This record gives sequence, C-alpha cells and structure tokens, in this order.
Amino acid sequence: MPVDTVIFSGEGPHADPWHPLPETSARLAELIGDAAVVTSVDRLATALEGTRLLVVNASADRSTLLPEDELFGHTLAGFLAGGGNLLAMHSATLAFPRLPSWRATIGASWEHGRSHHPPIGPFLARRTGVAHPLADGLGDIEVHDERYTDLRLVDGIDGEALYAHEEGGVTHPLVWARTLGPSRVVYSALGHDTRSYESPGHLELLRRITAWLRTGGDIRA
Repeated sequence: MPVDTVIFSGEGPHADPWHPLPETSARLAELIGDAAVVTSVDRLATALEGTRLLVVNASADRSTLLPEDELFGHTLAGFLAGGGNLLAMHSATLAFPRLPSWRATIGASWEHGRSHHPPIGPFLARRTGVAHPLADGLGDIEVHDERYTDLRLVDGIDGEALYAHEEGGVTHPLVWARTLGPSRVVYSALGHDTRSYESPGHLELLRRITAWLRTGGDIRA
C-alpha cells in the first residue's frame, strides 16, 4: 500500500559534507508520519505512485548537471502535473545545480559567492505580514538553525514570504508557499540539523505545512 509521503533524502551527489541529511530525514519521517525515505533517484518514480506529498531533503557539493538530475526533474514534473505536492527543506536550494526546472519550482537557489549564512545558533524567525493559513496566529518562531541569506530568488513566482530574518539591514525570506497548477509547493530554509526540530514553533509550522500539502483543507489540530 502506498504511503502518504515520500522523503527524498540526498546521498552521494545529492548530499554535502555540512548537512546531516540521514538524521534530519529520519526525524522528518518520524514527525510527519506515514512516510517512506528514498535515497535513489532511480527509485523515486515508483515510490511516488499513489503518494500525495514529496519532501526533498537533499543538497549538493558540485556545480555540474548529472543525468540523474534530469531524471529527477522529469519525475517531479510528472508528479506535480498529476496533482502531487512538494515540500523542499533547507539545503534543497543547493540541490540539483543547473537544473532550471528545480529552481523555478521552489522559487530560489543557493548561489555560491553570493548566498551565505551567519553562524548557526538560536534566532527568531520573524512572521511577516502576509496572510496565510500556514502561519496565521502562529507568530515568531524561536529556533536553533542557520539563517540562509541572499538566496537567488526567481522573479515572478507567486509565493510570498511567511517567515523571514534580517541581516545587514535587509530582510531575507525563510519560508514561503505557492501554487503551481494543481499543486502546492512550500520551501522552508529551516532544518539544518535535528536541533531545529526541538523548537515547538517549528514543529507546529511543520504540522501545518504537511496538513496543507496533504489535504488542501483544514489545517487546525
């Protein structure tokens, strides 16, 4: 029987030396529930059959495009066209470099030489003024995490930041939600390591995100 959620957890060319992806993927699976972790692009299309939600918890330490990146792009396009939904976590902005469809889908990418983050530590992810059921009434979130700064944002996408932080006098988005045809897409820059998921506010936000992506209906507890 298909699970409700598939988590693509990056390994090999879809990982990097800085992010403990096996640990954070296991924690995500525990928190989300009814989820299977997949580490191979080749297995992804089969794993997604009958699934509502794909969570991408991956990265990359390279600048070249691989054939399996294009396979991932093709698999994702078919999943979204069929009404599947996507949650991209934290270092997913580094994943699948030079795959334009991935950047266009999540709305941003990490650009080496431009993007950066202050040292990891506790901070407040600030609630913006954008009304959205994912964050309405939730307020600021205290979390131990990295603050992604100066991501390369895609112009013209329909997503607006629900959470942000300020660095150098500039506001930088952290979490946004958008629609893409029949699908819903959320990117969250939170989740560097498992300490991020010790935050009650982050756990509630994750609960709301997965409910919104899985059902499209009432996200209240």
